[in-house]
Amino acid sequence: MKFNFGLLKLRPEKMVDFESLKVIEFYVEDLYIKQGWKRYFDMLNGPIYSRLVKEFWMKAEVFDEVSARMEEEEMIRKN
Repeated sequence: MKFNFGLLKLRPEKMVDFESLKVIEFYVEDLYIKQGWKRYFDMLNGPIYSRLVKEFWMKAEVFDEVSARMEEEEMIRKN
């Protein structure tokens, strides 16, 4: 199926925005830092590779639950 790559719109955002949490007086960043999770959150909030994300979704196949179950049952019968 042909699809215009330019039509895909990516909406990047921070996975965990500690600054927004501070605005509502929810101070949890220090708790995560003390537990050694800072690097993990830095990675989550790191760069987003837009082209890679778009390529992934252009090639992805989405199945509803019924179709997935039917495919699973068929594979079980084959093996």
